[in-house]
Amino acid sequence: MIISKVFDIATNSLETYQQALSITSNNISNADNPDYSRQVVQFGTTGSDSLGGSGVKIADVQRIRDSMIDTQVRNYQSSSSYSNEQSGILSQIESVVAEPSNSGLSSYIADFFNSWSSLAANPNSTSMRSTVIDKAQSLSDSLKSTFDSFSDISTSLKQQADTDVSTINQDLAQINSYNQKIYQAFSSGAETNELQDERDGIINNLSKMVNVSVQSGIQGTANVNIGGIFGADTSTYNQFDEKIINGQLRLVSKNDPNSSVIANSGEFAAINDLYSNKIPAYTSSYQKLAQTLVDKVNSIHMQGSTLVQGASSQTNIPFFGELDPDGSIIDAFAYGKININPAILNNTNNIAASDTPNNDGNGNIATQIANLADTPCTELGDQTIGDSYSTLISQVGMDKTSADNDVSSTGAILTQLQTQQKSISGVSIDEELTNVIKYQQSYAAAAKLISTAEAMLQTLIQSVV
Repeated sequence: MIISKVFDIATNSLETYQQALSITSNNISNADNPDYSRQVVQFGTTGSDSLGGSGVKIADVQRIRDSMIDTQVRNYQSSSSYSNEQSGILSQIESVVAEPSNSGLSSYIADFFNSWSSLAANPNSTSMRSTVIDKAQSLSDSLKSTFDSFSDISTSLKQQADTDVSTINQDLAQINSYNQKIYQAFSSGAETNELQDERDGIINNLSKMVNVSVQSGIQGTANVNIGGIFGADTSTYNQFDEKIINGQLRLVSKNDPNSSVIANSGEFAAINDLYSNKIPAYTSSYQKLAQTLVDKVNSIHMQGSTLVQGASSQTNIPFFGELDPDGSIIDAFAYGKININPAILNNTNNIAASDTPNNDGNGNIATQIANLADTPCTELGDQTIGDSYSTLISQVGMDKTSADNDVSSTGAILTQLQTQQKSISGVSIDEELTNVIKYQQSYAAAAKLISTAEAMLQTLIQSVV
């Protein structure tokens, strides 16, 4: 009967547009959810017979994504995380070196050599000799503080790497779990859009830790690799450890320790570069600088003569460290600390300022040590100690500037990509409200159709009676 078919079509329309309104409402409620993908209702016909169509149905609820944009967002998210981590840690390192300032190592180096210059003018002065020791001690303390700070930062980076690896492992386990839920839901005919959104949100978080690549799997699942090593799919997932290999912090598979992740972006990669490369390079430069200063001062000081004590002066006394029985200097520089000879600490008369035995008024050795401040050293690439230190500080500054520039550039590109991604996948309130009005009108029309069909049926019944 045609009237009954009208009832069926109208009833089906009511249900269809009620579902469409529900989907639109879900879009609106998730407008501020960064992981949510806008869902679009695709309508279709329920079929036809000899009397025409059978009405409308929801053929599909499409999850709006652009895989190319998503890939670019993940890549730049990883690069941005790398740059921000580098910039943050390098800021700490700049605070450690504290240059230029009155509390930086450069001022202590200058004060140390200036104290020798003052002693050269008055080599018999006990107070000048005490000043030399005080300035040497301040230099030593500043240097040790810098080494300790580098060590503390390295320890902190190692702990942060441990935390990052734990996060990576948790994310991979969750991705696998969501893939299984998506596969099962899809197989049973259930909607999987929001499950995919939640899983993709985890993948985005993972990309902040390390560079990832994602390939679409069957039925909406995702296959994830990190740094060229398998991460997770529907059937299983990988777990990782961090290890020090040849001085480099590496992310390796627990299942295959010989498989090492090529981490070139993300927070873990930034930590690896700082821990394995930059901080060791800074530390090595400080060590070379300090060792050169110690060796040069000792070389000159051991040629000089102390003040006359008893009947004569003494020579062959190192200013830093002390002589062992075979005549070698020991304990002059160790663990980031310059050690003043205990014989000098206990008796300032043992500072050798003179180049002539038994000549207390001679300050030529003190002058030679003071002149080291302006003497190029082959050990430092023919730079003076001060210039070499300035080069080191410049390198730290350039590394920080480079990281800051990367923060700015990658951040700007990421913002553009995220804006583009939002324009595609994000919810537009205006558009959704337009759909609400459209679906309401369609719903009202279907309800009106039922009323019309009911009136027709009443007329038909009355005509028969």
